[in-house]
Amino acid sequence: MKKKAAAILLSLTVALNVFTGCGNSIEGHEPNQISAGDSSSEQQPDTSNPDDKNTIVNPYDDSNQEYNGKVDTTIDYLKADNMKYYYERMVVGGDSIAFGWQYYGLLPKQRVIAQGGLSTFGFTVWEFETTGQKLGYKQTLKKVRPTLLYLCLGMNDVNIRSADEVVKQYTDLLKSILSVVPDCLVVVQSITPVCKTNVYKQVNNASVKKYNAKLREMIASLGKENIVYFNAYNSLLGDDGYMDPKYDGGDGLHINTAAYKKLLEDLSNRLNMEMAQQRIEIYEQERKKKQQ
Repeated sequence: MKKKAAAILLSLTVALNVFTGCGNSIEGHEPNQISAGDSSSEQQPDTSNPDDKNTIVNPYDDSNQEYNGKVDTTIDYLKADNMKYYYERMVVGGDSIAFGWQYYGLLPKQRVIAQGGLSTFGFTVWEFETTGQKLGYKQTLKKVRPTLLYLCLGMNDVNIRSADEVVKQYTDLLKSILSVVPDCLVVVQSITPVCKTNVYKQVNNASVKKYNAKLREMIASLGKENIVYFNAYNSLLGDDGYMDPKYDGGDGLHINTAAYKKLLEDLSNRLNMEMAQQRIEIYEQERKKKQQ
């Protein structure tokens, strides 16, 4: 009942604020709303961000110590070859679905560069507290220095920008990231599906599939060995063509702990197809040589 009530309350908030980003009440936790123009919010986007005209909702209470800094120790590394290897190196960047890795305790704060409500462009102008300081994504990447970066963006773009525009922004973002950490394997996660019970009626699976097809084409056209497309859409899809309800985070769009563990397993198998461990080992060896 808590999930249903929270979802209804959130949908009313969305309608009243003409909201185009995505937020939710996760497994009974009330959302913490942050207006892009609210000077009292901890993080604010650059004034050039076109998302500023909309209300950005942070679906997570960042002060909730029940989740912050608490890492799940129940992940079954035996479900996929090399899962532990990838998991120990993975840094996640993106929107509220990316932030869920931290919120549910699947990754520590120091390995999550994410914030609820961000579009692809918004990610480039926001500040993150991953390192204990408020820094843009470039400065954060320089400090974190990942060899495996997992990007999850696009859900907040589906209803406000064309697929071609988003792909162009994503292309520029990938080039920018590799200019900072060229010795890094970057995974681009597809946008995940929504459930039949999705409260965000402006987002539907037909649109999501269109955007994902464009993302896949873009990555193939770049032809870079260290950029991999991961089809998370199919990983969470049910037999009825919608997200499987067992992965629903409470509003039909965001996902729960079981979904993140499923993604980790399928991601590991996908990376093994790309011989990713061998590439990452080369990156790490080259870094060691430079430090000597």
